[in-house]
Amino acid sequence: MATRDGGQRADTSGPGDLGHGARAALRAALTGTIFAMSVLAYLGDHETALGKAVVTVAGTGIVIFLGEVYAGLLSAALASSERLSRTEITVEIGASATAAVPGVLAGLLLLVLSSLGLAVGPSIDAALWLGVVTLALCSILEGHGSHRTVPFKIAMVVVSILLGVVIIVLKAELH
Repeated sequence: MATRDGGQRADTSGPGDLGHGARAALRAALTGTIFAMSVLAYLGDHETALGKAVVTVAGTGIVIFLGEVYAGLLSAALASSERLSRTEITVEIGASATAAVPGVLAGLLLLVLSSLGLAVGPSIDAALWLGVVTLALCSILEGHGSHRTVPFKIAMVVVSILLGVVIIVLKAELH
């Protein structure tokens, strides 16, 4: 495994480790979740119609996906003297697709909760708490394939939960 300065770095992966693609997909899901939660926090501070909230949060997920694909492909293209293979492009698009999932799911959740009679504001709050759960789950999955100690893995899950709670608290303070 090469380093930025051209040297070699030991491959520390082992049985049960997540592969590069899985780690990239989890990273994209974490990024997408944080952005979706930020958009929801912003929307929760305004009187927002359901349609506008759904399009805004789902659209943000799609924009994050496009940004992840662009950044990943640009980085890969610049790091290689060879033309990217179709497989490399497909893997990058697949890994980046998970960046859109949190925003799209948040939009769908808003629609479902609205159809059940819940107002937009409380639906946004529910979607924010689902974001906290998503951050925790992504951290658990990421930790599962890690060589880190159990206390470190637990600490990372706690940090993810705290990050989500901070976003919700900031939304509440802004409202």
